[in-house]
Amino acid sequence: MRATADRPWIKTTVCAVLLVVLTGCASAVKTVVFQHPKAKKIFTPPKPDRHITGAGWTNSIGDGTNVITVLHLTGENYYSLGYHHGELLGPEVKATIESVERGAQKFIPKEALKLLSEKGKRQFVNAILDRAWSMMERFVPEEDLEEMAGLADGLKAAGITGVDLATLHRVHAIPDLGETSCSALVAKGSATRDGHVYQLRVLDYGGGFGLERHPLITVYHSTHTNENTFIDIGWIGFVGLVSGMNEKGVAISEMGFGNPPGETLAGEPMIFLLKRVLRNADTAEGAASIIRAAKRNNSYAYWLGDRGGGAIGMVTSAQQCQMFRVNECEQVSHGTAKLRQFTDVIYAGHYGERQGKLVEQMRGTFDLAAIKDMAKKIRMNSNLHTVIFDLTTGDLCVANRHGSVPAAECPYVDFHYSDWKSEPLATHSRMVTSSAAAPAQSP
Repeated sequence: MRATADRPWIKTTVCAVLLVVLTGCASAVKTVVFQHPKAKKIFTPPKPDRHITGAGWTNSIGDGTNVITVLHLTGENYYSLGYHHGELLGPEVKATIESVERGAQKFIPKEALKLLSEKGKRQFVNAILDRAWSMMERFVPEEDLEEMAGLADGLKAAGITGVDLATLHRVHAIPDLGETSCSALVAKGSATRDGHVYQLRVLDYGGGFGLERHPLITVYHSTHTNENTFIDIGWIGFVGLVSGMNEKGVAISEMGFGNPPGETLAGEPMIFLLKRVLRNADTAEGAASIIRAAKRNNSYAYWLGDRGGGAIGMVTSAQQCQMFRVNECEQVSHGTAKLRQFTDVIYAGHYGERQGKLVEQMRGTFDLAAIKDMAKKIRMNSNLHTVIFDLTTGDLCVANRHGSVPAAECPYVDFHYSDWKSEPLATHSRMVTSSAAAPAQSP
């Protein structure tokens, strides 16, 4: 009775509803109920917080042919993270997007390429990517939708034209349309030379899209309770994640894994699922739980490592989720595929048999130098970047493709855990800080 007394509008509405029901006027029922101010408040979704908060700042690491931009982001809402990205790196974002748009013409059948004008090619690719995004969008976490909206508006603030929110959505639909084989390894304890936990991520996808000209390490500094600071090793203008590690020492490697029946784009895109994992998981087990519980889409294999030596491999699809833990079995089997495993190591990759022989030979000697050597022997020609994580220290090194030279054959750049904590206004080249509110926003 107390609750009803506290909400007198409910009594008034109920009486009105009964009255119009008795008179048989259904449309009047809806008008009375849904136009009442209190009802409107309850049934209207809250508007997202798009006040610009926090700050963004950049520097760079490496030299010669492997210079990597480092972008630090803070903000009380996710829109601000994207906004700072766009405002700071606007021209570079546009250059990346244009490279990807040209690379995406690979989706056009060769027979059709000869018949289409440049405008026709763009329209064809846009139609494919728009269709893909329409299937994915409802499964994308709100955090990432807001970050993309912020990126679009940050670009406007930087005076950049020709890259709207729809264009950003198309670019972020590409990874799940064209997944491919890669390679990975997690080694710990007796398998390593120094007792550290190492993780290898060989990304063999994206060569030819021009992404290698725009490498980026983004440091997401957490300002939210129960969320981790994490790094995203990717490219300017791309807010998804395919390689990364968080402050708890959890890292991710992934690869496309076949084309089983039931594959669909109607699920959480891999690039946002993995980002959610690093944002929220404190261990490899926690990371696996997030992936297992997700509304998944295509078939992927994941390797999850953590600072404490947790190491888990997963083979997933929209319908299935198979897990294997380090030292749990001597052989991993999935369908007709079989891969021998070794003490204190989990691994798999495009050249699985070759990699298995290398693991057997190198076990007990794994360190940065040994893993770099392995990466050269198992990478594909399409190798876009190669990352080696030292989960024990939080340090990593990354090599990016240079022209037609696969990443694993290129120089590595070190990114130390201390670099995560870099402060603004010290030695950084550019910085933006918060203002009261955003400009005209993307729809």
